[in-house]
Amino acid sequence: MENENLSSKNNRHSWLLLALMSGLGLFVELAVIRWMSSEVRLFSYLKNIPLLAAFLGLSIGYAIVGKGRDYKKAFPALLLIYSALVLVVGRISSPRALAYPGGDEFVWYTADFSYWLSLATFLGMVFVFFLITMLLFIPLGQATGEEMARYKPVPAYVVNIAASLIGIWLFSVVSYFQWPPAIWFGIAILGVGVYYYARKLLNPLNGILLAVVLIGVAIFGQNAIWSPYQRLVVTDLILPREDTGEAVKVGYTINVQQVFYQRAIDLSPEFLASLEGQIPEMEDIAVSYNLPYLLADPGGQVLIVGAGSGNDAAAALRNQAGHVDAVEIDPAIIEMGYDLHPEHPYKDPRVTPITDDARAFFEETDKKYDVIAFGLLDSHTLLSSLSSVRLDSYVYTLESFRQVRAHLKENGITAVTFATSTPWIEERLGRMLAEVFGADKVWVHYGAVGATFVAGPVTTEKAGALSLESWSADPAFNGIPLPTDDWPYLYLRARKVPAAYWQALLLIAAAAIFIFRRSFPEALKPDWHFLLLGAAFMLIEFTSITRLALLFGTTWLVNALAISGVLLMILAANLFVLWRPRIDLRWTYALLFVSLGLVYFFPLEFFNRFDPLWRGLGSVLILSLPLFFSGLIFSESLRRRNEITGPLASNLSGSVFGGIIEYSSIWWGVQSLYLIGIAVYGLALAAFLRKKGE
Repeated sequence: MENENLSSKNNRHSWLLLALMSGLGLFVELAVIRWMSSEVRLFSYLKNIPLLAAFLGLSIGYAIVGKGRDYKKAFPALLLIYSALVLVVGRISSPRALAYPGGDEFVWYTADFSYWLSLATFLGMVFVFFLITMLLFIPLGQATGEEMARYKPVPAYVVNIAASLIGIWLFSVVSYFQWPPAIWFGIAILGVGVYYYARKLLNPLNGILLAVVLIGVAIFGQNAIWSPYQRLVVTDLILPREDTGEAVKVGYTINVQQVFYQRAIDLSPEFLASLEGQIPEMEDIAVSYNLPYLLADPGGQVLIVGAGSGNDAAAALRNQAGHVDAVEIDPAIIEMGYDLHPEHPYKDPRVTPITDDARAFFEETDKKYDVIAFGLLDSHTLLSSLSSVRLDSYVYTLESFRQVRAHLKENGITAVTFATSTPWIEERLGRMLAEVFGADKVWVHYGAVGATFVAGPVTTEKAGALSLESWSADPAFNGIPLPTDDWPYLYLRARKVPAAYWQALLLIAAAAIFIFRRSFPEALKPDWHFLLLGAAFMLIEFTSITRLALLFGTTWLVNALAISGVLLMILAANLFVLWRPRIDLRWTYALLFVSLGLVYFFPLEFFNRFDPLWRGLGSVLILSLPLFFSGLIFSESLRRRNEITGPLASNLSGSVFGGIIEYSSIWWGVQSLYLIGIAVYGLALAAFLRKKGE
């Protein structure tokens, strides 16, 4: 009896270690991607590179389980090297202009280097960080794989998925409370320490290395505010008087990823009068901010999207707006507006600050406005590590501007201010407004903060008084694609993958094959059925999350809930497999293709008639249905294979290929990924039938 109790206790202990490493793997993946993209500015635009590196590292870790080599104890040393590289390179590179080759894509604050110098610097950084991130995840994959290999495949996979859900929810809690990276890595280090202690891998050197990492991350993260989206630092905004050179504090500067992002600036008439015209820049900035609200009658209803820390709301109040709805996606920036803005617009009872995504707000509200103003709404990051779409991309599409027009009163106007002089972006914004509002109703003003487009019924007299010029399309840009919800790439000049992307991916692929052949030959022997399932799943997952973002916004919470929904579908599929003694995969494949066809043709706008709860449940159910059937196929295949580490290694390798194929949406649009996914699932079916025939 005593031996039975001891065996039962050890069994529970082992299951707990499996759950610990499974949850820890996803938690560390999220932490690494977010931290790297915040500290090293290049990866704000390439979040999917560390994601693919993490998948590849985990894949290698699974593939080498039971092959005689043990890398588990290397994690502390690799984490130290990784964190040192991120901190050193981030401090050197991020505050400077970014080395980014080519003009296919607009990126903020790029360096004026030669093409070849930019390319070499860019590829060097991508390669080094891809390599160290991949190596970092090999020990985690091996540890998780060894724990899973102790059990039957499907029950082990159920625990893996359930624990992964806990991992993502834990990171969501961290994001909600805006805790700094020292806490993220503290949680990860604690989890690794518990695992090392349980498996008798803990030694003084590893403990010291992990402590050094935590101390370094804590020290270098001081003075930063970690919103759910980005790394923010606030400093005083000081400008000199022209007459005496005296330094005058005029507000605050907010930096993101160590470069300038926005200002909270005092443009009140009283403060400007006190400057006696000795800081003319302030007068010019005030003109640009006041412009949209001078076009409306006093007492009007105003909506500001991308409200930031409050400059636009303050301008609306200065010009006698009756009420202002100020929509800003980042809660930390809203808090800064409350606490720091010199004019305190968010404390005014006429202003309602709203933390939400602009498109989600357009969808949810039924109000009509006299003015809808787009603040300096320009993201420096992607909406998710699963895509190449930027956080603000869906705000600048034809469908978005049509929603804006639907929310304007009969004589209402919209104003779009964009802080770049890139000709093709300005042309694209003007053409979208002209298509929605009419070519004769688009005006433009070039001011201190950028180009301000105004669309709506503006009289010639009023336009002249406010220095508005009639806008007309430049024939030199005829044929330039206009962003839509299916092709939301404002920052890409044409429908082609930027050279920097495919060059980086080509370098990574060549290096990965070389490394695998020399050090990890196991990873070059995939199971093609599981690999193709992973690639197709990644494509469908990306497309589902993107379409959910259109319904509910591109907020961090929507992303977390969408990924949780995907994992819940996989969990449900695994539980179904455990319940049924055998599943006919031919019928399951048939249902998978039917569900993919349903999702491709189903108009998600159908759910807009329901309240948010039912809209959310209905859309998640429809979009996740193919993932459920895909999960059934994967789990039943696992059961028949009666092994888990090899199939999971192949599946994760396939996810890497799916992440690369995702870039094809730049050519053909997001919706096309469903068709590509169907084709890849067709190849997976062919691989299954071939293996069955053999």
